[in-house]
Amino acid sequence: MTKHARKAVLGLMAFSLAAWAAPAGNLSGTWRLNVQKSNWGKHRRPVSVVVTIEHNEPVLKYTGAVVDADGDSRTIAFDKRIDGKEYSAETGSGPGKITVARVDANILSVLIKSDDGRYVQTIRTALSRDGKVLTRRLQLKAPDGEQTWIEVYEKE
Repeated sequence: MTKHARKAVLGLMAFSLAAWAAPAGNLSGTWRLNVQKSNWGKHRRPVSVVVTIEHNEPVLKYTGAVVDADGDSRTIAFDKRIDGKEYSAETGSGPGKITVARVDANILSVLIKSDDGRYVQTIRTALSRDGKVLTRRLQLKAPDGEQTWIEVYEKE
């Protein structure tokens, strides 16, 4: 191997290690849904969603308040580890399981399943490079069909 080839390989290895070892983006903060920038597909559009996240890697504590178009409100909450392991959780359709995994420094993948297997939701959450926008791509498989939508949150 030539001297230039060795330098190129070493440089590529150093870049790869730096990218792999990049610190996880911190999702902590209060996030407000931008309903207009979001893409709802067939999913019912809420009036508002405000989410508070406490992120102390690998622990993610997530609480949110949702107001639906008919004025009903509900809360969402979980406190789990970002480790790719399955944990018991309360889902929108009853007891179930949740798995939170890191895809890369700024992307999380969440899988939520009802215990009866009738509802499966996948969520891919990406933090923008400037740390001011969260984009969540959601897919829900349910007895009445499949829905996909995109939620855009801005940091307060």
